[in-house]
Amino acid sequence: MGRDPAANPGPPSAGSFRMLTMNRRAFLEAAGYTSAAGLLGGFWQQAHAMTPAEVAGTDQDLHLLRRISFGPTDTALARVRRIGRAAYIEEQLAARDLPTGLLAAALYPRIDTAGAGIYLTSLTGGNPEGHILDLQSAALYKALFSTAQLFEVMVDFWNDHFNTYIRKNPVPLKIDFDRAAIRPHAMGNFKTLLKKTVRSADMLHYLDNWLNRKGQINENYARELLELHTMGKGNYSEADMKALARILSGLGYISDLPLSVALYGTVQFNAAQHDTGQKTFLGQNFPAGGGQAEIDRALDLILAHPATAKHIAGKLCGRFVSDNPPASLVNAVAATFTATGGDIKSMLRQILNSPEFAASAGAKLKRPQDAMIGALRACGINRVDHLLGIDLFGIPIANPAGLLFTSLGKAGHAPFMWAAPNGYPDTADYWGNTNSMLYQQKYLVKLVEGVSYSYILARPLILLQGGQSVAGNVTRAKTPRQAVENAVANLLFQKLPASVHALAVSFVAQEASPDAVMDAATLERRVKGLVFALLASPWFLLR
Repeated sequence: MGRDPAANPGPPSAGSFRMLTMNRRAFLEAAGYTSAAGLLGGFWQQAHAMTPAEVAGTDQDLHLLRRISFGPTDTALARVRRIGRAAYIEEQLAARDLPTGLLAAALYPRIDTAGAGIYLTSLTGGNPEGHILDLQSAALYKALFSTAQLFEVMVDFWNDHFNTYIRKNPVPLKIDFDRAAIRPHAMGNFKTLLKKTVRSADMLHYLDNWLNRKGQINENYARELLELHTMGKGNYSEADMKALARILSGLGYISDLPLSVALYGTVQFNAAQHDTGQKTFLGQNFPAGGGQAEIDRALDLILAHPATAKHIAGKLCGRFVSDNPPASLVNAVAATFTATGGDIKSMLRQILNSPEFAASAGAKLKRPQDAMIGALRACGINRVDHLLGIDLFGIPIANPAGLLFTSLGKAGHAPFMWAAPNGYPDTADYWGNTNSMLYQQKYLVKLVEGVSYSYILARPLILLQGGQSVAGNVTRAKTPRQAVENAVANLLFQKLPASVHALAVSFVAQEASPDAVMDAATLERRVKGLVFALLASPWFLLR
């Protein structure tokens, strides 16, 4: 990347290293981390002299975990090193974590409510807001705790790809969409997944196809179906889009009384509202008099088009390799899409085992969700913390305004809250901004200052002591040097450059000997600044 990050726009983009050009010293001093300001600044100064790949390191096991999970853990790293990367990829491609799903359902039971039940709640004076909070909270819970990390990453990916804004419909049918369309098919076949989304009440409402009828053609869904979900902009004509809108006319869902009480959200095709005129779509003639069968015929034409294969391949490579993935890899993955009929696992297997993937360490910037959840995972936050530390970690029902949940909202990355149809961006140029990073830093201050109960099961009396700080749990040391070594190992899973490591030791020790036992209260204050600086550094934020 060079010493002047603005002079080299290469991966992951200059914005990645400029993202903390806000006055972080003023912020840190306001947060009570006066001495940490110099440490964090030193980390960034050192990082400017390195390439992203050098910052990310050469550990391919760690690189894999950074990309296919919401953050490495010591357990996951030990597993991939024990069985090898290829075997671990296969294990994750097949993995499903039923226990975590059941626990999430127990904590957030309204995620199992069908659209009709939510509608009935609203009719009887209830507030559907609780259902929205449950779905958002459950998504974060699974991302944080699930052992099937690649599956949860793909659920998140497809929810962005087929984005629907959870608050557009007063009845949050997003719950049905996530449960019935996205999650069952996130690792299956793209063709099946696409057709499930087309016949989802949530999608039909969000993109207005429920209003699309003969004589009142609404083109919103047809345009986004082609541009965002399948073929990509520039690969179809305006005439194709208009023909598809007519083909989709009459496809909606039951939303009117009296049927809606029991059947609200049930997708239906209304033949009387369908435009039965002759149409030409993607060069194929659709004779007059056609009905619902036109929809599946049109979808099959879209799915068979080479542009769809390339668009989906490009999106997947953009998520797992780099913001601007190599054309050679995109073309190869597109060929796999075509050869397998859209098998998602086959495409992922090809990407994750490719030399382009291996060479892409440091080429992605973590989005706020990845960075914040990743910090919790690296700090060893467990289910005990989640249940007891409701003010800190909490998204339990008892406190839906917990730290993770509210911080993501302020950083602009709360689950299912992107209003536009293109889904949350996944590029450094978008997220490397002052606002996002400011709220990530505010989140980290509260995280490292917070109480952790991670060792309550091994040391029950710790509960009587009120727990200990998250930073203290990460370092668990008596000397400055030991604190730095433990923090780096537990949070970054890689060694820092010698000069950066020395800077960190100097920060913690200050006037004392780095190898002398330090007063516990003094050490605690300094390790909070150390842990904060590590989690806010490029060594944690680049993946």
